[in-house]
Amino acid sequence: MVGLTDLPAAPRPAPSGLPWGIATLAAGLAVESYAGRAAAGSALPMPGGLAGGAPAVLLGWVLTATGLALAGPGLTHLCGRLLQAFRPGALRLLAGRVLMDEASRIGRPLGVVCAVASGGYAMSTLYDPSGPAFGPLTLLGTLLVGGCAVATLFTAAVEARQSRADTTAALVRLGAPAATLRSAAAVRAGALLALFGPLTLAVAQLAAMPLTR
Repeated sequence: MVGLTDLPAAPRPAPSGLPWGIATLAAGLAVESYAGRAAAGSALPMPGGLAGGAPAVLLGWVLTATGLALAGPGLTHLCGRLLQAFRPGALRLLAGRVLMDEASRIGRPLGVVCAVASGGYAMSTLYDPSGPAFGPLTLLGTLLVGGCAVATLFTAAVEARQSRADTTAALVRLGAPAATLRSAAAVRAGALLALFGPLTLAVAQLAAMPLTR
């Protein structure tokens, strides 16, 4: 007989940081757009349009990264909800429920990785091959920031897997095939990539556009 402790927990409420994240992201892109116009009117322009507007550009990137980090949990929760929409099967229900439950844990590191990737893509777009080459310290700093962001996301993913180990074991005891659990993990990864991949490219393009005019 199933006890009260064996019943599935109620779904966690959606993270509340999505509106704030979107607002901060929009503010960051607006600041970068203003910096691009200020750099275009500068008497001493530099490659990438950073002259006269470098502090504003840095402020805009900080706001953009903060907005993505704040919006990450909400976007992850939304991704899980979308997986369960439109007559889902058992696989999509399982994948979507896990994403909703772990949105607060993995969403923020995922937003940070998105911010780092968009910043790197924007910098590569602005880089002028005829200008000064990147020095070893710049390369080391880039690798350090990117490595820390990826390591944080990996750590959060491992913690999330450990936190649902009891649930996974219960599903296996009930007869759920191991292939189904692996397929659900692949569905979760694909859904997150489908959402955050285009978002990263869009933010990078919008961030670099004012500085390339």
